[in-house]
Amino acid sequence: MRRLALWVLVAWTGLGYPCAAGACSCAWSGPFLVMAKEAPLVVHGRVVRHHPGPSPSMDVLVLETWRGGLLDSGLVVQMGDGAQCRPALEVFPPGSEWILALNGPGSKPGGGWALSNCGEYWLRVEGGEVVGSIDGTQSEVKKVPFNEVKRRVLYPRFQVTFQGSVKQGERFRRPFGGRFAFLLEPWEKGWWIVIEEDGRDEDLARLTPPFHFLPNPREMEGWHLLEGPSQCQEREIRGGNAPGELREFIFSPEVGRSIAGPDATRSVEARELEEVERFGRGSLSIERFALQPSADGCPGIAWMDFLVRLEGGY
Repeated sequence: MRRLALWVLVAWTGLGYPCAAGACSCAWSGPFLVMAKEAPLVVHGRVVRHHPGPSPSMDVLVLETWRGGLLDSGLVVQMGDGAQCRPALEVFPPGSEWILALNGPGSKPGGGWALSNCGEYWLRVEGGEVVGSIDGTQSEVKKVPFNEVKRRVLYPRFQVTFQGSVKQGERFRRPFGGRFAFLLEPWEKGWWIVIEEDGRDEDLARLTPPFHFLPNPREMEGWHLLEGPSQCQEREIRGGNAPGELREFIFSPEVGRSIAGPDATRSVEARELEEVERFGRGSLSIERFALQPSADGCPGIAWMDFLVRLEGGY
């Protein structure tokens, strides 16, 4: 009976994700795009050398940091030592390139960085493609273009709703989606909507149409909220139409890069606007507000309460 119990234990252990010397057993928790969300550091790197022994590790040259931060391009990754749920060095030969999600659940990093065997925490890079269990089952190995995987790691799907309030002259900022921030930038007539990405000086929502003849929905002025906007004789747009209380906008991290970048020599095309909209969409609904009295019929906005909805990602 004791032998049978031991055999069952060994067989059950073998069903877990394999670990060195059978000293660790854990269930496979998901593909890379799921597990990378749980990792504080995600890098694209090249294995430089191995350090075998009782506590094996490998040196990695970091080519790009996709999540988290490092002080330099050198990285030491702790590997399988027979007692931790980590992969073996032999899986990562020197000179090979990988996408590594480090210190995720099950990695037992101690005081450094480590990989975990308890899910898909690494993908191999080969000839411009990424290979591994990217978004499917453990046995579902795919080859996907490198840039597609990069976009999906950097910009995962998001859906956010929040409320806010501002008074005249105040700035409002709310982070969302891991890398972005929603802003209301004040100006003398009200506010305008801005979407920023961490580390960039670019308004990702600036390609929201229309560009001519009508007020842009990203701009909020007091006369937009009048029952009769034509009361404001000093308005820049002379038509009677105004955006009103619901403002819809689009945004994408490709704005200022592949779309309308610094070297652009032409106007933005309709297909590019569609690409921006496919990535990110937002709306701001002005729930309550007060206008300041104005002798010229062009009041400012004293304060407003609003509701914002944002969705997008790859």
